[in-house]
Amino acid sequence: MPWSYTVTTGANKRKDGTYGKRYKCLRRRWVSFIRGPKKKALEKQAIYSTRFGFLDLYSSKEQDGLICPSGYSVRQCFGVMQKLWFGYHKARQAEKLEQVIKYAKAIQNVQEDMGIKTTSFPHLGLYGDVLILHNKKDERVVFEDHSALKKQQQEYERQQAESAKKIQEELQKPDIEKGEEIYQFPDDVSPHEMEDYEETVPLDEVLEPDEEKEEEVITMTDDIPFRAEKKEKD
Repeated sequence: MPWSYTVTTGANKRKDGTYGKRYKCLRRRWVSFIRGPKKKALEKQAIYSTRFGFLDLYSSKEQDGLICPSGYSVRQCFGVMQKLWFGYHKARQAEKLEQVIKYAKAIQNVQEDMGIKTTSFPHLGLYGDVLILHNKKDERVVFEDHSALKKQQQEYERQQAESAKKIQEELQKPDIEKGEEIYQFPDDVSPHEMEDYEETVPLDEVLEPDEEKEEEVITMTDDIPFRAEKKEKD
């Protein structure tokens, strides 16, 4: 379909150097349509929170008012998540396993704080709610539910903590046959700062007069005032 618009052109110049009147001209141009299927934009996946519902329905200002149990807003959590994922991929490229595990745990903690499904990292032994993998075109390729594996891991960690507590109690248990007992007393010592003092010899041991040499102890007052130490200039 053609579309038209009106333009004002310049005036003609006469031989004597003067200009004529300006006039308007109607111009038309043809619009070229792109044939074939158009490229679809990437659809954003809906993020559901057990505390606030679908987070995609909130504006950025409304997300500032959604406060998580940690005290941070949902918008702040999204910003932190972006930085954590960036650090996670950087650590994987550098093959730093300790940092990769650190970032993975931090990502799961932020997701739990927001009330959304946690990401599973089976290659690190950290199971979450879902495992999602994307290809280079940012298309979802794999989507697996790991909620059952997450519960098994949590149950295993709980049993490990209980067994460690029992072992600690067994080690600290007194042996009655040897007459061992547990004494409990309050710590009534107030905190204080330790100061380093120079070890000096007591005056009573140094100032012992020798009677054979007719020595005696003379005491006198020190009337010299104390002077503050001058600070050295840098």
